Amino acid sequence: MKTFSAILLAALLVPVAARSEAVPGETEWMGEARQWAVGFVGEKPSYCRLVWDDELGKTVEFRQSLDNVMWLVSKDGWDIPAGTATKVTLVGYSGTKAVAAEAFDGKTLRILPADGKTGVAQIKKILKNSFVGTPDMELDFSGNEEKWVVPLSRLQQMYTTYVNCLNRLVPANQARPVSDKTQPF
Repeated sequence: MKTFSAILLAALLVPVAARSEAVPGETEWMGEARQWAVGFVGEKPSYCRLVWDDELGKTVEFRQSLDNVMWLVSKDGWDIPAGTATKVTLVGYSGTKAVAAEAFDGKTLRILPADGKTGVAQIKKILKNSFVGTPDMELDFSGNEEKWVVPLSRLQQMYTTYVNCLNRLVPANQARPVSDKTQPF
């Protein structure tokens, strides 16, 4: 019985060790719960992925680096021509809002934030509110795609994992300036 336990323990530990170093361009998955997953991508610039996969071909992904946030929606059956622009209506706790979207690749639309820094802040606000208990959001597409319900209400338990991923984006040797305003005495 001890031999079986040792083999089982070794089998469980090997994948963890294998995932500890991120290969540039590949996602190092850090955790998952209720169809949501958090992953770190070590390419330059590095970014965190927060992905919802409905396991039937639809995905919603938020990518966040130190200076950018991107929101992508994908479906396996889509064939989106390059250069396509459209509108997606977001229906959620803060009302209804039509936003621009563009082709990211053949099966992915990128939801475009409003112009300027406030657009990135809008996407970050959706994420922040989701981690504290936002109701689900509907996405209503301009074409003949049915409405999607994105389960943002399931995100709360992913908060710590996502924050841990974001912390990996900050260089370890980045020192904060010391001044008398930051001293605790």
